[in-house]
Amino acid sequence: MRARIALAAAAVAVSGLGVAPGGAGVALAQPDVSAGTVTAPFSQTWRRCDFSKFAYTGPRAYGRLVGQFRVEAGEVVADLQMATGVPNTPYDVRVIQLPRSSAESCHAGAPGVLAGTLFTDAAGSGAVTVRGPIASGATGVWASVTRPSPFSHTPAEFYTTDFILSL
Repeated sequence: MRARIALAAAAVAVSGLGVAPGGAGVALAQPDVSAGTVTAPFSQTWRRCDFSKFAYTGPRAYGRLVGQFRVEAGEVVADLQMATGVPNTPYDVRVIQLPRSSAESCHAGAPGVLAGTLFTDAAGSGAVTVRGPIASGATGVWASVTRPSPFSHTPAEFYTTDFILSL
């Protein structure tokens, strides 16, 4: 076991990647959307408004999402595409600007939150473009796509970008 840990540490050192404070993981640079279009994958992770993860909440569905993010004329623009979603279904989309407290709301209409709806077709595919002004003091952005549950506060499906994009 110690050999595996040493080998992993050596691989990180050789690759030139830094270790995050406290040795929690590898620190990677955040892609900068102001420099051009950045493609971001989504995973089935449910997050708070400050991008922290909810514990003990795992994947529930099979949708596949990807987004392209960019800045145009002082606005953040997110082009999202979904495949293998639930056919003929609306999904709530939020593009959330950071920094923000985990106690702050990130519902549609909240400051620094851009919202839209992605509708899937009969095959479960869909696309939407969400755009709006960059909030004062915003340094990053990420996106959340959810399908509300009629019986729970936890969404029936949830997908979020895998990382925060710098503005």
